[in-house]
Amino acid sequence: MKNFFLIFMIVFTAQVSLAQVKSIKGVITDSDGMPLPGVSVAVQGGPKGATSDFDGLYSIEVRIGETLVFTYVGLETKKIVVGDEATINVKMVQAASNALNEVVVTSLGLKKTRKSLTYAAQELKGEELTRVKDANLINTVAGKIAGVAITKSSSGSGGSTKVVIRGNSSFTNNQPLYVIDGIPLLNAGMTQPNGTFGDLAGGNRDGGDVVSLINPDDYEGMTVLKGAAASVLYGSQGARGVILLSSKKGKTGSETFNVNSVTTIDAAAYLPKFQSDYTSAPGDLRTWGAKQKVESNIKGFFETGVTKITSMAFSKATDGAALSLTYANTDASGIIPGNHLKKNNFGIRQAGKFFKDKLNVAVTGNYVNQIINNRPVNGLYFNPVSGVYSHPRAFSLNDLKNYEVYDQSKNWMAQNYPGFETAQINESNENPYWQINKQKSFDTNSFFNGAIAFDYKINSWLNLTSRYSYNRNESNFRKEMYATSASSLVHPKGRYINSTLITTQNYADFIALIHTKLSEDFSLNGTLGTSINNGKSAGIVLDSGIGGGLANANIFTLGNFVNNNGNVETTYQREVQSIFAAATLGYKDYLFLDVAGRKDWSSTLVNTDDAGYFYPSLGLTGILSEMTAMPDFVNFGKVRATYAQVGNDIAAFVTSPTYSIVAGTPINPPAGPRPGTTLKPELKSEVEVGTEWRMFNNRFGFELSYYNSKTKNQYMLVPAESTNINGYTNYAINAGSISNKGFEAVVFADIIRGEKFNWESRVNFSQNRSMVNDIPAQNEEGRIVLTDPGSNSYRYSLVEGRPFGVIEGYRFKRDAQGRILVNKDNTIQRTDWEELGNANPDFMLGWSNTFKIGAFTASILIDARFGGEVLSLTQAINDQNGVSKASGDARNAGGVQINGVRASDGTTPVTTMDAKEYYNTVGGRNGVSGEYIYDATNVNVREVSIGYTFKKDKLPFVQTASISLIARNLFFIYKDAPFDPNVALSTGEGLQGVDVFGMPSTRSVGLNLNLTF
Repeated sequence: MKNFFLIFMIVFTAQVSLAQVKSIKGVITDSDGMPLPGVSVAVQGGPKGATSDFDGLYSIEVRIGETLVFTYVGLETKKIVVGDEATINVKMVQAASNALNEVVVTSLGLKKTRKSLTYAAQELKGEELTRVKDANLINTVAGKIAGVAITKSSSGSGGSTKVVIRGNSSFTNNQPLYVIDGIPLLNAGMTQPNGTFGDLAGGNRDGGDVVSLINPDDYEGMTVLKGAAASVLYGSQGARGVILLSSKKGKTGSETFNVNSVTTIDAAAYLPKFQSDYTSAPGDLRTWGAKQKVESNIKGFFETGVTKITSMAFSKATDGAALSLTYANTDASGIIPGNHLKKNNFGIRQAGKFFKDKLNVAVTGNYVNQIINNRPVNGLYFNPVSGVYSHPRAFSLNDLKNYEVYDQSKNWMAQNYPGFETAQINESNENPYWQINKQKSFDTNSFFNGAIAFDYKINSWLNLTSRYSYNRNESNFRKEMYATSASSLVHPKGRYINSTLITTQNYADFIALIHTKLSEDFSLNGTLGTSINNGKSAGIVLDSGIGGGLANANIFTLGNFVNNNGNVETTYQREVQSIFAAATLGYKDYLFLDVAGRKDWSSTLVNTDDAGYFYPSLGLTGILSEMTAMPDFVNFGKVRATYAQVGNDIAAFVTSPTYSIVAGTPINPPAGPRPGTTLKPELKSEVEVGTEWRMFNNRFGFELSYYNSKTKNQYMLVPAESTNINGYTNYAINAGSISNKGFEAVVFADIIRGEKFNWESRVNFSQNRSMVNDIPAQNEEGRIVLTDPGSNSYRYSLVEGRPFGVIEGYRFKRDAQGRILVNKDNTIQRTDWEELGNANPDFMLGWSNTFKIGAFTASILIDARFGGEVLSLTQAINDQNGVSKASGDARNAGGVQINGVRASDGTTPVTTMDAKEYYNTVGGRNGVSGEYIYDATNVNVREVSIGYTFKKDKLPFVQTASISLIARNLFFIYKDAPFDPNVALSTGEGLQGVDVFGMPSTRSVGLNLNLTF
């Protein structure tokens, strides 16, 4: 009995010992030994869990023999069996990319596994948006996404950006839809320039947009939905592609405070070349005088710009709630004197869980205020760059700084332009320093974005989600133009413009989400929902005008207007109501069928046969690596195919034309439907196929995509007969189509992956071929002119049977032997309008490399565009004015060598022409523009970053710290054009592929400091 009792006690003690709960502590670090906060620590198979604190420390109760699981997003999961030790320190390393488990954000902000996608969707992590920071977040995307063309505005900091995804597909608007956390963003702004001369109402100015206002530090990543199938659930708004932004969210159990400071020095780069050997004759506005050394340092006019971006973010998250507060300040002085930007961003996000974590509520609010003084313009009017380049060289830039003199007879300061008589001052010839100081402009933007989202978990397979957002953007433009400005632009007593546009958007949706297993082999993910989007705008333009002007000189207020002839009030309203559904049926987790459909009812299609339009999507994906045996080096392989249609409504008030009143006079509607016809939405149909592969332990991979789309029923205007009963200037019709065919490739490789050295490389390649068809014959012989030439030799058009975006101009007229025809008076004959080139590249290439050596990280991005053409009217005008290096070289060489012949007899050769005679005919804004066409091919070092991450023991008072030397647009490896061909005068549809005294692009170098406490 005693022996039995002894055995029982021994066994019982052993069991108690094995089941004993003990406390395990430790520190969790990354591969560099830096503490990792927010790492999830759990007991495998049990409910217990913990999270590492700011110093990477954790503590958890566990039994001997149980397994601890350490997880952190982006790092490999660690599993450790608990033994006798009381301390377990863990080092977590970067996880290898695994396409089987990757999750991406898709339409409506919903997350899907990458393997189940039937279409192309490419992601950028938040680091890619902020590593080499720009005042406009979208500019940082250039070269990083295949099939996405990013073209920066020439208006400097705060300017808008032209984004085209998979080619131009519309005659009227090709900008994508921007979405934040699944909710469409109002991306409104004032109008974009579209004239080579310049706008009479203040010059060719960039009206801006909303996406340029947002703070890049607020977002953890971006997803670009490129094709119709990817964006079909966004309906007509997403017809041209979708760019999704996902807000940063605090990690449970963490509390952080982050400060980021970026300072860059911006210098003017890629200016035209100027001569320094010849002066201007007295009284001559051009520089064709005697040989004499003159100033050639035109670059000295441009100042060194400084951009400072400081952002702060506080976040705290627990199991049931999360809070983040953000602030950013941007202060940028431009390279043109007097140009300055100030921007302040405020953000808050609060999320919480209720009713036993079944209900999730998130509330966000963002407010931005931006002020830009003297935003740069382009063209000939109100543009100081024109005068800086073209002024007579008998006078230096320093002479021009004396831009005003006292006029005793008028008792005011009058414009002084050395070398110019008062009568010679006109819209194309004003003192640039007068334009800077006496024609000042002020652009102000205030934007608010507020949203609330509810997500309720009904059961394990059904969630209900509802969201509401309110966007409001207020843009104001003021320009004060003093007396004695050019009389063709400004009244003799001055001119004042004050323009305000307020745009709002209300969006709401209600969505049911289904996630369920139908059987052992079949799964179903479904979406069923409805949404409403209501947009409004109200604008007022107060303009004293050129004819009416100001009653009292240089007093800029509405009460000083002579009349109301230039005052105009505008309104706009558009509402789209929608229903949509989507379902993904999975079979054995390797075959996925994707079906989606949406129907929109648009207010812009009222009074048509059908205000509603439906578009479907059908896709199929197969994971080949799961369906059949593959070689050991293949980790993942899939093929996919989709067919989709997506619609796009038309401009507001066209189907219900409205009259306006200007200065008391009723004005007929500018456009309306042709009698007896009805309007339809544009319809884009697209087929896309692709494949994706990962190999060699996910160290090498590629994704290939081919698409073929056609967008028909294009909305366009044709001239109406003057006798039409409604008084329309144009009829609105559906005609014309655009086809796009393209190929995209994304290739990545972890070339070297080691503990102390890593080298990652990524290539993005895309090629697009477009074609314009079915343009009505009455449109200038099958042509739609997007930018009217006026008296200039540049025209931008859509031409039947040609790619989108034809640059047209004049060429030399030649005989059968190719010789230039020269008249007896030494003028040169030229052709009528001809196609000179196309503004769009043949293909684009982005190549990024990232190197990590210990605590050092270096990255470089090369962005290249091959093919396409650009035209420089700047160079043409500089040549005619005799200020260009080419004109000086020609004089030094004794004339311009040409292969010409007298047109009168066809036999007398002409081999040399006087430089002035030649450039007076060939140069200028109305010359032989074919001589100023350049290959748009360029290879640019877009971004460079060299950074160092400090170890915590070096800076114990911070959690993480890093500093980087950064550079943007560092230099061109190859460029043919005399200006930066990646910069556009307009982010609208017109004025592409041309430079008309645009502000030169900048080279930026600076420091990026990042601290986390």
